[in-house]
Amino acid sequence: MKKIDNLKDMEIWGDISFLASTILKEYNKKKTSRLEDMADAISRLTFYFQENINNKRLYKKALSDYRLSRNRAIERARKSEKENEKLRKQNQSNSL
Repeated sequence: MKKIDNLKDMEIWGDISFLASTILKEYNKKKTSRLEDMADAISRLTFYFQENINNKRLYKKALSDYRLSRNRAIERARKSEKENEKLRKQNQSNSL
């Protein structure tokens, strides 16, 4: 999945770069309010996509951290149960 996500991200950034450079080239030839609006729109899209990519990365990191914490808690609980069972058997053998 990571490779596919990276390829999609590269494709998006390639498309944005192409559109931005085309808009800028045309804007430098002839400054119009329509081209200025297009430049503003592509800037907003760039920030939106960057924020979206950052959010996905942070979500995956948080999810991984939560899973790791959960797995450690489960492992501690299992270890405690084993120790508890060991002490219980030890206690029973001492009381006989």
